[in-house]
Amino acid sequence: MSVKSQYGAPRLYEIAFDMNRKAEVDFLVHCFRRYAHRPVRRVLDIACGTGPHLTRLAGRGYAMAGLDLSRENVEYLRERLAADGQRAELVVGDMTDFRLARPVDAAICMQDSQGHLLTNAQLLAHFRAVARALRRGGLYVFDRYMASSWTDPARSWSWSRRRGRLIVRASFSALNEVNPVTQTFRERMLLEAIENGRRKVYRQTHTSRMVFPQELRALVELAGGFEFVQWFFGFEPHQVLERSKHPLLMVVVLRKR
Repeated sequence: MSVKSQYGAPRLYEIAFDMNRKAEVDFLVHCFRRYAHRPVRRVLDIACGTGPHLTRLAGRGYAMAGLDLSRENVEYLRERLAADGQRAELVVGDMTDFRLARPVDAAICMQDSQGHLLTNAQLLAHFRAVARALRRGGLYVFDRYMASSWTDPARSWSWSRRRGRLIVRASFSALNEVNPVTQTFRERMLLEAIENGRRKVYRQTHTSRMVFPQELRALVELAGGFEFVQWFFGFEPHQVLERSKHPLLMVVVLRKR
């Protein structure tokens, strides 16, 4: 058995978290077609990770660009795309300050990746960077984790997935060590890989930040460049956020002015 304190296994992450992505991509395509004021042909996946959404959108004919802070993730995704005969513009960079070779018609940021931005200043810089990358009338669609109350106990999930002889067991928890002033908390993840009689364990912990709906709308307005279109509590067009009493997820659609 080997244990690593820093997560460095993109293949295991891709296997463990490759769940429900088709429904999410169906929803993204629906938003592109309904809400964009221009044809969506080129899409940027921000914090693309190992590419669960990027590869599926590429498979549907979209020209893709991907941005991620992890060079390991980007190299893994580049190899994954090449194996499938696909291409994308992949950039190692910070979501608060990046430039693309060409603008895009839509951008996405999934799996609460904005939570890594721990201050309002960082979130404002992020919105402005995304607005610079978008053509006028293009969309920005992203999801954010929500909690009904700061007094809720930490939430945790465990599951396992198999690919060939490889079994990946995953455990994930959020809302640990909550700080209600900074709106930050700790997230912990453990991946256990079992293959050919060998066991490896990868651990990751990081700080994440939550924003609330009206707070988010105020920050979008302050950043400039976007108009609010709609928000949802899931990946179905009828799941408008106001209709949920205890949402766990906020999916937001913005449009470039």
